[in-house]
Amino acid sequence: MSPPLAAAGQAEQLRLDRNAYFKICRFGAAIEAYTEAITLCPNIPVYWTNRALCHRKRNEWTRVEEDCRKAIQLDHHSVKVCLYFIKEKLLLGETISFGASSQVKL
Repeated sequence: MSPPLAAAGQAEQLRLDRNAYFKICRFGAAIEAYTEAITLCPNIPVYWTNRALCHRKRNEWTRVEEDCRKAIQLDHHSVKVCLYFIKEKLLLGETISFGASSQVKL
Protein backbone atom coordinates (compact mmCIF):
# COMPACT_ATOMS: atom_id res chain seq x y z
CA MET A 1 0.00 0.00 0.00
CA SER A 2 1.36 3.41 -0.97
CA PRO A 3 1.81 6.17 1.60
CA PRO A 4 -0.53 9.16 1.39
CA LEU A 5 0.73 11.80 -1.04
CA ALA A 6 1.32 14.37 1.72
CA ALA A 7 3.46 11.93 3.72
CA ALA A 8 5.37 10.86 0.61
CA GLY A 9 6.10 14.47 -0.32
CA GLN A 10 7.19 15.31 3.22
CA ALA A 11 9.41 12.22 3.38
CA GLU A 12 11.04 13.08 0.06
CA GLN A 13 11.73 16.63 1.23
CA LEU A 14 13.33 15.22 4.39
CA ARG A 15 15.53 13.00 2.24
CA LEU A 16 16.67 15.94 0.12
CA ASP A 17 17.36 18.08 3.19
CA ARG A 18 19.31 15.30 4.83
CA ASN A 19 21.37 14.66 1.73
CA ALA A 20 22.66 18.19 2.34
CA TYR A 21 23.50 17.28 5.97
CA PHE A 22 25.38 14.24 4.74
CA LYS A 23 27.44 16.32 2.30
CA ILE A 24 28.67 18.53 5.14
CA CYS A 25 29.37 15.51 7.39
CA ARG A 26 26.51 16.11 9.84
CA PHE A 27 25.74 12.41 10.03
CA GLY A 28 23.73 12.54 13.28
CA ALA A 29 21.36 15.14 11.82
CA ALA A 30 21.12 13.14 8.61
CA ILE A 31 20.28 9.95 10.55
CA GLU A 32 17.53 11.76 12.45
CA ALA A 33 16.03 13.06 9.22
CA TYR A 34 16.19 9.72 7.42
CA THR A 35 14.53 8.18 10.48
CA GLU A 36 11.71 10.72 10.15
CA ALA A 37 11.38 9.89 6.45
CA ILE A 38 11.29 6.17 7.29
CA THR A 39 8.57 6.80 9.87
CA LEU A 40 6.49 8.57 7.21
CA CYS A 41 7.20 6.10 4.39
CA PRO A 42 8.81 2.88 5.67
CA ASN A 43 8.55 1.09 2.32
CA ILE A 44 10.99 3.32 0.42
CA PRO A 45 14.33 1.44 0.28
CA VAL A 46 16.47 4.51 -0.51
CA TYR A 47 15.67 5.99 2.93
CA TRP A 48 17.01 2.84 4.61
CA THR A 49 20.05 2.75 2.31
CA ASN A 50 20.91 6.39 2.93
CA ARG A 51 20.58 5.98 6.67
CA ALA A 52 22.82 2.88 6.48
CA LEU A 53 25.47 4.96 4.73
CA CYS A 54 25.32 7.52 7.55
CA HIS A 55 25.73 4.76 10.12
CA ARG A 56 28.67 3.42 8.10
CA LYS A 57 30.36 6.83 8.26
CA ARG A 58 30.01 6.64 12.06
CA ASN A 59 31.27 3.01 12.22
CA GLU A 60 27.93 1.82 13.61
CA TRP A 61 28.12 -1.56 11.93
CA THR A 62 25.17 -3.24 13.65
CA ARG A 63 22.92 -0.42 12.50
CA VAL A 64 24.38 -0.57 8.99
CA GLU A 65 23.44 -4.24 8.85
CA GLU A 66 19.93 -3.64 10.21
CA ASP A 67 19.19 -0.91 7.67
CA CYS A 68 20.75 -2.85 4.80
CA ARG A 69 18.71 -5.94 5.65
CA LYS A 70 15.51 -3.88 5.63
CA ALA A 71 16.43 -2.23 2.33
CA ILE A 72 17.18 -5.65 0.82
CA GLN A 73 13.77 -6.91 2.01
CA LEU A 74 12.14 -3.98 0.23
CA ASP A 75 14.26 -4.18 -2.94
CA HIS A 76 16.38 -7.30 -3.29
CA HIS A 77 17.58 -6.11 -6.73
CA SER A 78 19.35 -3.05 -5.32
CA VAL A 79 23.04 -3.34 -6.14
CA LYS A 80 23.85 -0.32 -3.96
CA VAL A 81 22.42 -1.78 -0.78
CA CYS A 82 23.87 -5.21 -1.42
CA LEU A 83 27.32 -3.66 -1.82
CA TYR A 84 26.94 -1.74 1.45
CA PHE A 85 25.91 -4.92 3.21
CA ILE A 86 28.77 -6.97 1.78
CA LYS A 87 31.31 -4.25 2.57
CA GLU A 88 30.08 -4.08 6.16
CA LYS A 89 30.44 -7.85 6.48
CA LEU A 90 33.91 -7.76 4.92
CA LEU A 91 35.06 -5.17 7.42
CA LEU A 92 33.80 -7.30 10.28
CA GLY A 93 35.17 -10.56 8.85
CA GLU A 94 31.78 -12.22 9.15
CA THR A 95 30.01 -14.92 7.16
CA ILE A 96 27.43 -13.88 4.60
CA SER A 97 24.49 -16.21 4.03
CA PHE A 98 22.98 -16.25 0.55
CA GLY A 99 20.33 -18.81 1.34
CA ALA A 100 19.74 -21.98 3.31
CA SER A 101 22.45 -23.99 1.54
CA SER A 102 25.24 -21.51 0.93
CA GLN A 103 27.44 -19.33 3.11
CA VAL A 104 30.57 -17.43 2.27
CA LYS A 105 33.26 -16.43 4.75
CA LEU A 106 34.90 -13.22 3.61
